[in-house]
Amino acid sequence: MVYEVVPFLVDLNERFLEVLTAPFKHTDMLWIAVPLVLTIFLTELYFSRYKAEQLGWNSAFGNALVLLFVAVDMFRFLYNHDMLSVMTLKLALAITVAIMAILISMLNFLHLIPESLAYGMSSKLPMNFVAYIGLILIYSNIPADFITLLASALLLVVFSALIITMRSLVPSSVEDVSY
Repeated sequence: MVYEVVPFLVDLNERFLEVLTAPFKHTDMLWIAVPLVLTIFLTELYFSRYKAEQLGWNSAFGNALVLLFVAVDMFRFLYNHDMLSVMTLKLALAITVAIMAILISMLNFLHLIPESLAYGMSSKLPMNFVAYIGLILIYSNIPADFITLLASALLLVVFSALIITMRSLVPSSVEDVSY
């Protein structure tokens, strides 16, 4: 049993590193991946400092639109590599991300779901994380399999831990202290 777990953990570690470093191996992805990662951390930095502020419908809508812009970039990449004429997993992923972005944008625009649900699914981390993983799967040759799913989940845990650590280090604003 142990002999079966060790190769799996080695594969998971290798895939995690592939997912983490993909933008540096496929540098054309950096133009969209860097702003995504920066906005996650800068937005979290903002909300860490101003703890009394909350995400609003306008921010939820804007975050969903970012996912739509990323989907457009995915289609641009597929178009530039002549990958739009035949249905592939990459094309299906781009279509799925685009449909998801449109649906979430509409739900937020029309306020069709409860605020707490809309704000949770439309916050920067989930939107940008879906965008980031989608970009990696489109731009690279990393397979969309169970190991990639686990490696992506592990990356989400690492991102979340970094954000939690960052939040604990950022002092609250003077305005928030009075609440």
